[in-house]
Amino acid sequence: MACDNTKNGGENENGSNKNIEPPEDDNNEDITEEYELLESTLDELNSALDFLERKNDDIHQQLKELLQSNIAIRQEMREENKEVNNSN
Repeated sequence: MACDNTKNGGENENGSNKNIEPPEDDNNEDITEEYELLESTLDELNSALDFLERKNDDIHQQLKELLQSNIAIRQEMREENKEVNNSN
């Protein structure tokens, strides 16, 4: 082979190896660890968001109850004012 300038192992005449790639197992392990870390972080965020959503729902329910209570109190006060005005 007159045109083949590479030796065994992918090295060319200058001694550099252009075909060096990181071992796939190490790369796959790193990627797997990163995905597991990402998945764990997303699970934590999801749990935190669920907690905030429940807290928001609780606050919303309390506000609705407070509003209903205020409406009832105002209605009672109107009726009492009418009775006081009618008795005068």
